Amino acid sequence: MIRHALFPVEAAVYGVSYAFLQNLIRSPQPLDPEKTWHEITREMPLGTDWIRTTWPVRPIRPLIIRAKMKQDHVLGISEHYDVSNDFYKLWLDRKYMFYTCADFHTPDDTIEEAQQHKADFILKLIDPQPGEKIMELGCGWGPMLKRILEATGERENLYGLTLSKEQKAYNDEHNHFNVDFDNFITRDYPSEAFDKIYSIGAWEHVRENEIPQLLDKLYAALKPGGRLVKHFFCRVSDYYTATVACSQIYFPGSMGAPYRFHAKAWEDAGFRIKHCSIHDYRPTLRAWFDRMVEHKEEALRLVDVQTYNRYLTFFPSSWRYFNDNLSMVTRWVLEKPTRGRGRR
Repeated sequence: MIRHALFPVEAAVYGVSYAFLQNLIRSPQPLDPEKTWHEITREMPLGTDWIRTTWPVRPIRPLIIRAKMKQDHVLGISEHYDVSNDFYKLWLDRKYMFYTCADFHTPDDTIEEAQQHKADFILKLIDPQPGEKIMELGCGWGPMLKRILEATGERENLYGLTLSKEQKAYNDEHNHFNVDFDNFITRDYPSEAFDKIYSIGAWEHVRENEIPQLLDKLYAALKPGGRLVKHFFCRVSDYYTATVACSQIYFPGSMGAPYRFHAKAWEDAGFRIKHCSIHDYRPTLRAWFDRMVEHKEEALRLVDVQTYNRYLTFFPSSWRYFNDNLSMVTRWVLEKPTRGRGRR
């Protein structure tokens, strides 16, 4: 079969993990859930694991990512998010539709309870006040905008941006927030127009070379004393690991920066770091996996087999990524000084 013939070629170019995942996704039949989770997350023999974590060799990895980064942000976001709103509804939490790391306080928490914990946590970080103008970068299906609306009762001052046509349509039909279809990276913002700007699970799509200029624009768009609140996952290591190409299976054209780069970039832009915390994505990924499997038949009526298989491998491969300590979920509160510039 062609899928098996491609395995050695992709393994030689992009690494064993990339080839293995693509081979699973190309299966003409829906994958067996528990077998798939086990095969992706299990401890591997030392020899196999050595190959997995060393090839491609380090000097080659930036070349692979450079080639992948030529894809336009719009196409990459559309490929992942414009699948089907009803498909996402099957396995996301039913109240908000958060597609980002939840806060499980106990192992018995439902995904609804855990996402409520996360929404309340981030609400405190944003600290929305009546009359404040607030912008969300990459607003998804509007879950955090809903939570802010619950707290303030004001819809007219809430704004969002998305590059997903499906999400834009969903917001227009159900939420009626001021949501624009636009790239928050390249967009121009009015000077000192917003009291708060935040993003949840969107900063991962910003490439390293795009961050300094974007931060300058956001700094200028905030009023003095305004907050930039960010929830996202970032690389732990300063260099690309051998499995780096795997991210392009699920989020083509996106590649986040390492933790140390972000911490320095915030201060170089003039922000003062007021909060930083680290959170665990693994329980959320397992909860989504279990719920999608629970609704397998409905999912396969909404998407084709390869799309179903892609998500079925996405959850355990992401779980492995965090479990191997290659990435971590972080939350930051960055403040624009009321006087002068905070740049060191």
